[in-house]
Order: sequence, then structure tokens, then C-alpha cells
Amino acid sequence: MDNPLEDSPKRDAKIRATAKELWIADGKPTCGADGYMEAAADLVGMEINPDAGQVPVDSPVPLGPDGEPVEDARLQENLGNPGGHMNELDDKQEVPFGTYQQEAKTLKDEG
Repeated sequence: MDNPLEDSPKRDAKIRATAKELWIADGKPTCGADGYMEAAADLVGMEINPDAGQVPVDSPVPLGPDGEPVEDARLQENLGNPGGHMNELDDKQEVPFGTYQQEAKTLKDEG
């Protein structure tokens, strides 16, 4: 079976059988085997495709040498002055480069 999520009579029968096994193992509660269909579908999907969670995913943010995410330093401009800095008056910009607006204006003026 190529796609473990694709409905087929064989897969559906296996899910129903697994749901019934789970229901019996739980002491046959009043919800019936239908209450175990979702859990059974998950288990059958794992049996059919055991390597499903093994595909590596690239990080959406760059990672540093220790594997920790490296955030864009421009995020600091949104934090403001939390106090305790030498610049209590907020009269100087805390980040060492221009804001997005300043950068856009400079690029527009150069272009």
C-alpha cells in the first residue's frame, strides 16, 4: 500500500478490527468500538508506514553551531527598553543598525 492515508476496504477492515480489540482491552465501555476508531486509525497508519516520522525537516530559522536557533537581531527593536540599561531615557536606539523603515528609505534613495 503506497499511501497509508488512502481509504481502502482492507485498511478500513483492519481499523475496525483494531478498534474492536482496543474496546475489548478497555473492558467494553458503553461507547462501543466506534469510540476507538480514531485511535485505531492512528495505530494502523503507524503499522502500515513505520518510517513516517523519520523524514528530517529543515529548520525554518538558521541554526547556530550548537544547534540552537539564531534569531534576527532586528527583533530587538520591538522589545523597547526594559529598564536597567545605561540608556534610561530611551533617547538612543538600542540596536546597532537602522530600522526596517530606515533601511527601506536608504535603499529607495540609492536606487
